[in-house]
Amino acid sequence: MLASDFTPLVAECCAEVLDAMYFTTVLETTHESGCESIRANNGYSFCLRFQGDIHGTFGLDIGASMARTLASNFLGEDEESITQADLEEVVGELANMLCGSIVSRVEGTSKFVLSHPEPVTLLNGPNNPAQDVLVSILATDNGELQTWIVVDTLADYGIVPTPQPVSRENQATP
Repeated sequence: MLASDFTPLVAECCAEVLDAMYFTTVLETTHESGCESIRANNGYSFCLRFQGDIHGTFGLDIGASMARTLASNFLGEDEESITQADLEEVVGELANMLCGSIVSRVEGTSKFVLSHPEPVTLLNGPNNPAQDVLVSILATDNGELQTWIVVDTLADYGIVPTPQPVSRENQATP
């Protein structure tokens, strides 16, 4: 499975989770490919690993102002009473909910194990351009957030298929 195969799931799942749990409406979703598309927006960035029939990483980056609004909506408290710990916990939980919603809808999979969301530091620019990455930018009524999905390949684990010798018997004749 390629990261781009997640494209329809990202838009659908993010819209559902943000609406139901954070009272936020997704207005538009755009998608890009490649690590160079990941941009830090000086807010909160979290990622977590998913493992099952497919392995990979899901990430979320959200600006500080939007994080505060979503935390307020999720916790049912005034924005002024939201603490730094609240912000980190709510954004981490958002990453967990979004990832869980997306991977649970992948066809042909039975179950996934998700790691605990961890804060990460994003650096603008390419990290590993060879990786299979889908970056989604979601414009909402409360601001913009970015998700990314990196799908691992066997080569990421140092496993490369061994070419099989072709015998003359197996070659097609013209």
